[in-house]
Amino acid sequence: MKYCRKCLATNLRPNTYFNKFGICPACEYAHKSKNHHYQSRLNELFKLIKKNKARRKKHEKYDCIVGISGGKDSTRQALWVRDRLGLTPLLVCCGYPPKQMTNIGAKNLANLIEKGFDIEIFTPAALSSAKLSLASFRNFGNVSKSLEMALFASVPRIAIEKKITMIFWGENPALQVGDLKTLGNNFFDGNNLRNLNTLVDGGVEWIFDMVEPYKANAYVYPSSERFSKANLDIFYLGPAWDDWTSQNNSIFASLNGLSLRPHDADVTGDISGASMLDEEFTNINMMIRRFKFGFGRATDLCNEKIRSGTLTRNEAIKIVEKYDHICDDSIIKKYCNYVNISVSEFWDIVNSYTNKKIFFIQRGSRPIKKFNVGEDFL
Repeated sequence: MKYCRKCLATNLRPNTYFNKFGICPACEYAHKSKNHHYQSRLNELFKLIKKNKARRKKHEKYDCIVGISGGKDSTRQALWVRDRLGLTPLLVCCGYPPKQMTNIGAKNLANLIEKGFDIEIFTPAALSSAKLSLASFRNFGNVSKSLEMALFASVPRIAIEKKITMIFWGENPALQVGDLKTLGNNFFDGNNLRNLNTLVDGGVEWIFDMVEPYKANAYVYPSSERFSKANLDIFYLGPAWDDWTSQNNSIFASLNGLSLRPHDADVTGDISGASMLDEEFTNINMMIRRFKFGFGRATDLCNEKIRSGTLTRNEAIKIVEKYDHICDDSIIKKYCNYVNISVSEFWDIVNSYTNKKIFFIQRGSRPIKKFNVGEDFL
């Protein structure tokens, strides 16, 4: 395992690579963007929007769709698309089942309605959702894979159904995170989002094997042929913002009515207090991701601060060492009750996906890291 020379990204992230200087794609992009005039990028985005409008029939009410949750990024995105781009968006949310969604998430959706937005909420069948979550966990080491598939699939499916030809998402995962298989033709092109690791790893057949076809279809991302026939385009907003960071998004969204969690970094590992507001089980995924690839959520948040110049790499190492592994037993027990497995079985599944080159395995318990954060482990 190697670390980026600038931040704490590891070369184990799926679909990434470091350049010849040992720099990750996100740091490389951040360096190039420091000298870029964001107004020119915004003008480029306006041109792309105009081009999309020119080849479609005008929808009677909505110009576009913004995919949302009950979180900071989607709150800011919705307001930015309406107030900065001057468009009329329909907000589309893939809602979590009742036993998974938090009261804060529901409150934040209500805040967007109070801000004057129309929201269409799609929620997968609750019993199927628990069943597929356990299958996701056992087959892929990801407790949220099936819901992530439904989340990404629901937005273009509804866009095609309603004949709305523009979708806006937030950050560009290729440039701002490092999943290079999603790289498009320009900064804003999101039409290769279908290549996101979550969507392609393992396919969709396993879902059809477990639930009725009319339920399984909700998890299927539309084909490129369907996109083309519908004149559908996805655009990322992050590259047009000179202050796109998790912290800035949470501040902006909070000033516009977003409710945050009480500070509970010792429970969730979330040092921002503003991540995963709408549900708790993603906290488990952040922990498991660390066992697989050597980095968790605290690493992501610190990397963003390193790239913005508000945190040094050495300062970040101390924070990551303290918080990157945290996911409280109470969250794990809640998930085990949700999918009806024991805590011991939970850890045995986690251990089966843990990278044994960088972690010691303890049967029925948490793995223990072999490496020091920030130091290459060969």
